[in-house]
Amino acid sequence: MLRLAGDLRAEVNRLAYHLRTPATRSGITPTRLAALAALSHAGSGLRAGDLAARMGITPASTSRLIDILVDAGWADRTRDPEDARAVLLALTASGRRAIEDLRRENVTVLAADLSALEPEDLAVLTAAVPLLRTLSERLLAGGVEPNDGAGS
Repeated sequence: MLRLAGDLRAEVNRLAYHLRTPATRSGITPTRLAALAALSHAGSGLRAGDLAARMGITPASTSRLIDILVDAGWADRTRDPEDARAVLLALTASGRRAIEDLRRENVTVLAADLSALEPEDLAVLTAAVPLLRTLSERLLAGGVEPNDGAGS
C-alpha cells in the first residue's frame, strides 16, 4: 500500500506541475494560483485566516500574498458584514477571468495529451476519476484512520 501511495503521489505531483506551467508562464506562481483557486471555490470571499488555513501557510505569508493579489487586480478586500473588524478577500472580474483562462488552457492541453492515449487507457482514467475525487475529499476532510493491515 505504501508503494502505491508513493507512486500515486509522485505521478499526481508530476501531472500537477505540468498543468501549472501555463500559469507560471503568465507570471502566476503556484502559491498565487492556489490562492486564486481557493478564492474561486469560496465564491463570496474568505477571511485572511481562512485562506491561510486552506493553503497551509502562515498569517504573515498570507498578508503578503493578499497584497500581491490586490496589487495585481485579481482580488479585492472588503469589510466582513458580520464582523466589521475582519476583512474578506474576493476575486475581482480580472481574477475570475485569469483563473478561468488558465483552467481553459489547462483543459485544452490535457485533452490534447489524452487524445493520444489508447481507448483502453482512457477507460482506466475515466474509471479512476471518481476514486481520485473520493481520495481528495477524504484528504480535505482530514483523512481517514489507517487500518491495522488486516484487509491488506
